[in-house]
Amino acid sequence: MTNRIIYLFVVAAALAGCSRDAASWSEPVEGEPVRFSASGVSTRTSVETGTDGRLAISWTEGDQVGIYGMSNGRSIGNNYTYIAVPFEEEPSRCSFSAEDPSKIFTWKHGTAQGYYAYYPYMQVEGRELSATTHPFSLPAAQTQSGVNSPAHLARYGLLTAQPVEIAASDEAHGGIQFNFANAFSIVELRLKMTADCPIESVPLKQIRLVAESGNLAIPAGTIDLTVPIGADPELPVTVEQGSPEVVLGFDGEFEVGKEAYVSAYLLVAPGSHAAGSVRLELTAIDNSIRSTTFSEAIALLPNRHYTKTFDLSLDEFEPVDEFEAELPVLTCKVGEPLTVTMTGVADRIDFWSGEEGHDYAYSEKDRMQEADMTTSFWMLLNSGTQRTPLKVKYSTDFDGTMTEEGILAATWTDVTAQFDLTTYIYGTDTKTTVSASIPPHNVGTVDCGDWFAGENNSCYIALFYHVDQYDADYVDPATGTAGNGRTYVYIHDMWVRAQYKSESSYMEIYRQKYVKNEENPAYPTVVFGSTFDDGDGTNPLNVYSYTTSSYSYPYVMRLGSTFRPTVEKNSYIVLPRLERPEAKNVGKDQPFVVKAENDPVPASYEYVFTQPGVYEVAVVGTSQTLTGPKAIVKQATVTVTAD
Repeated sequence: MTNRIIYLFVVAAALAGCSRDAASWSEPVEGEPVRFSASGVSTRTSVETGTDGRLAISWTEGDQVGIYGMSNGRSIGNNYTYIAVPFEEEPSRCSFSAEDPSKIFTWKHGTAQGYYAYYPYMQVEGRELSATTHPFSLPAAQTQSGVNSPAHLARYGLLTAQPVEIAASDEAHGGIQFNFANAFSIVELRLKMTADCPIESVPLKQIRLVAESGNLAIPAGTIDLTVPIGADPELPVTVEQGSPEVVLGFDGEFEVGKEAYVSAYLLVAPGSHAAGSVRLELTAIDNSIRSTTFSEAIALLPNRHYTKTFDLSLDEFEPVDEFEAELPVLTCKVGEPLTVTMTGVADRIDFWSGEEGHDYAYSEKDRMQEADMTTSFWMLLNSGTQRTPLKVKYSTDFDGTMTEEGILAATWTDVTAQFDLTTYIYGTDTKTTVSASIPPHNVGTVDCGDWFAGENNSCYIALFYHVDQYDADYVDPATGTAGNGRTYVYIHDMWVRAQYKSESSYMEIYRQKYVKNEENPAYPTVVFGSTFDDGDGTNPLNVYSYTTSSYSYPYVMRLGSTFRPTVEKNSYIVLPRLERPEAKNVGKDQPFVVKAENDPVPASYEYVFTQPGVYEVAVVGTSQTLTGPKAIVKQATVTVTAD
């Protein structure tokens, strides 16, 4: 006995039984409506419509089939991959060769053999390989590319070959012929609007075929490739996950006009369905639905192409429930969700919180966004018992005359209370003395946007330092120390920044730098009051370097005076004139998307506010209508409290 490699698999003209003449549900067409040939350049079979409306399924070079082999009840090869090579001289035939030389079938004389093929090849993982339980999937959600195109059927179809059984007495020499057939049914819907339709065409969103008495799709299942598929609506399959519906969507426009029929194609599982159990729903772009329940019993056979023709009246499309949204409560707290309830149908639902950047009032107009302005600094107090020697002020009418008289002639708004200037005094509250590595106290970050009300959105910011006249009878309430000797103030790294809400980075408007006896317009100006004299020495102002193991800052400014002065003393650090950047056009505000086009309408939506305030909240449901998009807007005023 010799073994020969089975070197050639030939596919003859298949799908010969694929016709439109099944049951009264379809319109008969004479002749063979589905042709099988070798053409095209894709790597998968293609499905095209001929000039006569019949479907042509073509092999293309590189197509892969999977083949199982059995001999005397045992496997001789599971799911081997063979690659198609169409015949140029005879396009209805195609040879196959093994992709992997180590996985190739051989002919065994005197031995019974069986071969079972399917297309397209699928790598099987996570389960045992078996010709009787080969996995497959017919999805319930299918997508067609525009009108009249059956190309998508190749993505979802399953072709199985008639089993090839070879008796032990067969003396053939290795050539085996497979005849393939489509395991599923093709349903073609031919649609046209009636002549009295008031609009030129009706765009469809989806087509839904529903059966109450069986599965129309099998998202997960297995098929017995050893059982031939014949004129029987029942496939040799085990359903692991079934679906009573097939939903066809479109990735291009699908418009039904009045002049000519357009075709939509669904691939469905064969089966028998009782009279009145199958329903067809056509959903227009405005979500209105045209529904038909078929009164007759329907038997869908494998390897068949069914057609159903409809002349559609616009009046047959029933509108769906209009979108509605409701806010059960109009008050909430920061950090607690505000709930919106929704009913009806919308293609898209947006939530506008009313906050800047998400305000419906700016949905169709550009927003000029003001820059947020903030300021901060760090400080140290050292020596003495004067606990609040520093004040922070701003002016919009200061003329820039850097003298005490010029400063005091201006109007200054005291904003000290916005900063946390309460801290301990080194040398008084503790035994620790100030050194170059003592961490300063962060006074906090303050919103200073309202300060920029001067010409060209400008202002001056200044630090007012005050030293009390010495009083020996003063007693410090914190420590019981007698006398009110002056307290030094160390100013670390004061800055002013601008930042647009739409941007992650900020602009440095001012950053503290100061070098004695060096002129620089970016430096602050230090002005001493008239009561300072030579007795204060270096105390009015000194500059230090703050240094730690990981950070160095060389511009620490210290304000002070002689200890126990006999008169009050004042000095001032005045920042350069600062301007707020111009408002920026950041375009239209954007909503929070509650529902995108392909999402289901949720029953509710929750939103959490982070800041108290009064907000104009809007919920917008947008649907496509036959005359264009339509937006339903529900608005309400919501009060958000801090607690």
